Amino acid sequence: MNQRAQVAKDFESYRLELQEKRHRVLENLGARCDTLAGMDHVPEDDRAQISHDEFISLQRSSLDYRQLRLVDEALSRLDSGAYGECQACGHPIAVKRLRALPWARYCLACQDSAVEGTDQD
Repeated sequence: MNQRAQVAKDFESYRLELQEKRHRVLENLGARCDTLAGMDHVPEDDRAQISHDEFISLQRSSLDYRQLRLVDEALSRLDSGAYGECQACGHPIAVKRLRALPWARYCLACQDSAVEGTDQD
């Protein structure tokens, strides 16, 4: 079975995995927002620690939003029929790579080039 046929055969498993990842990311974002909302009335002595905690939380949220965007883009590619194709060169993304990283946008060769330019999956 060729690469494209294998990816097409596994579309539903990729879709389910992406939807589960999306759900987990949204849950994490919601839990983090609930925690920060509960810190309104904090003694002055604890504000530096809270400020640091908020900074860390914002960094994590930023990573989660980026992950959510990548997952949503992958789900859109599944719907459009472009899933499993490298967005840079148009060649198929290896099945092993998609199994490990179902939201991958690039084949391994193009990803290596993108990392050098700091654009990562």
